Amino acid sequence: MKNLILFSVLASAAFIIGCDPQSGIASRSVEKYTTTPTPAKTPEVVEQIDLADSIAVEATQEGPRISIPPADEKKVVDCKNYNEVRINGDGKTVNIKGVCRQLMINGDRNRIAGVAFTSIVFNGSENVVEHTKYANGKKATLTDNGPANTVTKIEAAETSKAKKP
Repeated sequence: MKNLILFSVLASAAFIIGCDPQSGIASRSVEKYTTTPTPAKTPEVVEQIDLADSIAVEATQEGPRISIPPADEKKVVDCKNYNEVRINGDGKTVNIKGVCRQLMINGDRNRIAGVAFTSIVFNGSENVVEHTKYANGKKATLTDNGPANTVTKIEAAETSKAKKP
């Protein structure tokens, strides 16, 4: 009889402990309904561009694509009509006059000096682009598909001739 009572007490205790709503599985299932604090929104820092560093461009005009092939020694390009410029090859030094819609560099160690670009695409490494203005007051959209490429805004007097790397 004592064994039956002891067994009943132990079984009852195990049942009561197993039904605790805040133990094990029950507490984990309740956690998904608790709210988590929302992180504070950090304000986005937008660099202000000086109006003197901006050049107005009629973005609806689009001139033909200007391509500089690898063997071409052309060193001066004129973007009269908001052209797209593609530079193919390595180690070129190119001066670009006017504002370009897009500058795409397919090669390594090129040095480009220009006025302004709306978009710059790097398909190579160690390329340097220097510009004096921002097209319509905005920084160029940058697509960098290679390491160690740089874009720098410089003063107008510095772009008179591109420096060799």
